[in-house]
Amino acid sequence: VLPWAEKYGIEIVVDLHVAPGGRREDGDMNMFYERKYNDAFVDCWRKIARRFKGRKMIYGYDLINEPQQTDKAVCDYWNTQRRAAEAVREIDPDVTIVMESNGWDSPGTYSYPSPLKMDNVIYQVHMYEPGAFTHYRVHPEEQKAKSDPTIAYPSVREDGTWDKDYLRAVLEPVRRFQEQHGAKIYVGEFSAAAWTKGADRYLADCISLFEENGWDWSYHAFREWPGWSVEHEGPDKDQLTPSADNPRKRALLEGFRK
Repeated sequence: VLPWAEKYGIEIVVDLHVAPGGRREDGDMNMFYERKYNDAFVDCWRKIARRFKGRKMIYGYDLINEPQQTDKAVCDYWNTQRRAAEAVREIDPDVTIVMESNGWDSPGTYSYPSPLKMDNVIYQVHMYEPGAFTHYRVHPEEQKAKSDPTIAYPSVREDGTWDKDYLRAVLEPVRRFQEQHGAKIYVGEFSAAAWTKGADRYLADCISLFEENGWDWSYHAFREWPGWSVEHEGPDKDQLTPSADNPRKRALLEGFRK
């Protein structure tokens, strides 16, 4: 990948997507509870840092994708990443470090962490709220469920209103973290399933709020799965077809123009 990236002038962020030890049934990462996996995680980052030090197309290292820790840990999600960041910086003192927060990197968890005591750190957040909308009929157990006409954006529901003000409130802990600590924020993922009603409005409102706060952002995901793809459209996962132009793609392209 690196020679290709150099040819086209694209910088690479290396992401460790699956933690040593995997996840428990509840989604928690085993490395937060077992020292052998925690040490393996840190050692993995030492190996990565040694291998890629000096490669000019490496922009930085995203230490772990969507950490999840709900119980008392041997080494919690934040200090696990701190250990890895310090190990990397011993080898490469200048490389960018990308940290992710708890709860699958959800916005609300930014209400309690402190920043790392080092420079050149980016704090990543993933935006999939409200999950009942963004992940509507995404999971296998939901895909055969009867359609729910109340799942739409924007919408007024018994449990509250889903609109731009709702999204702003969801993201408020991240904005406060940014303001309090002078942190650089990156929205690494945001999306809504291709068949959700109003997904284009959702994407547009998210992008507007990211821009309002001065955050960098990237869409999830291109050609990973048709359900997230803006190059597909259809009423459900079994009827998605390639689409050269659709409202979600137009919303994203409009965002890129910013």
